[in-house]
Amino acid sequence: MKPSILITGAAGRIGSLLRAGLADDPALLQHFGGPYGLKATDIVDPRPGACQGEVHVGDLADAGFVDRLFEDGSVQAVIHLAGYPREADWDVLLDANIRSTINLWEAARKNSVERVLYASSNHAIGFYPRSQRIDATVPPRPDTRYGLTKAFGEQTGFLYAYKFGVRFFGMRIGMFLPEPTTYRGLSTWLSHRDMLQLAKVGLTSDYTCEIVYGVSENSRSFWDNSAAYRLGYAPQDSADAYSERFPHPDEPPDDPAGHFQGGPYITNGLTSTAAQRAELDRR
Repeated sequence: MKPSILITGAAGRIGSLLRAGLADDPALLQHFGGPYGLKATDIVDPRPGACQGEVHVGDLADAGFVDRLFEDGSVQAVIHLAGYPREADWDVLLDANIRSTINLWEAARKNSVERVLYASSNHAIGFYPRSQRIDATVPPRPDTRYGLTKAFGEQTGFLYAYKFGVRFFGMRIGMFLPEPTTYRGLSTWLSHRDMLQLAKVGLTSDYTCEIVYGVSENSRSFWDNSAAYRLGYAPQDSADAYSERFPHPDEPPDDPAGHFQGGPYITNGLTSTAAQRAELDRR
């Protein structure tokens, strides 16, 4: 049986890109030692625009459905993109971002899957000030309940990597759009072809547990992405080409959204005092 790559959240923007871009890739053919397949799953039908591969529609919060995705024994790698992609109440996030993550990693463990690539988010570290350039080793500082669920996914990957041997590649993805659309995006933008390349690095390189930043080669980046470069990531695009479009910050100087890396996610529901937030600049 030829090996397969399971892509969750396959109907989304990143999922659609990877389903087309990872098919019959020479580096993956070499990595897998020959032909491989793609499996696509989402809670909605991901068939429109599909390139090739199996399609499975269902809810990852349903452990039985998740187990069936692995039952043929072909899955060697998972790219876990599924989840609710923005701030929400806990009753939404618990199933979409927590329970689904648990079910997926348990299935990966039980079926001896080699590695899981995880779409984390820059909002897992959104409470770092923009003046502080951070690498992948810093502790999480989630800026929302959503960001906290992404930090949970990162720690789940750590546990399953070092306790059960499932390689983990966590991608803290920035602004994934055809081009940056804000001043903040000049720091956080990730182009389509750089996202595709980063996924290939996660699928083929040698690591046990790594967190990297999903960001292009932006000179204003908040993030030191040396961990990704060490594994072979070499981004081809830069937001610098769009800098003239956004000459001024998106927020006034005293706005917390402009002070912290998380941007407007910081001010969503914000009730802490300025003095309390100032502690973060001193830590």
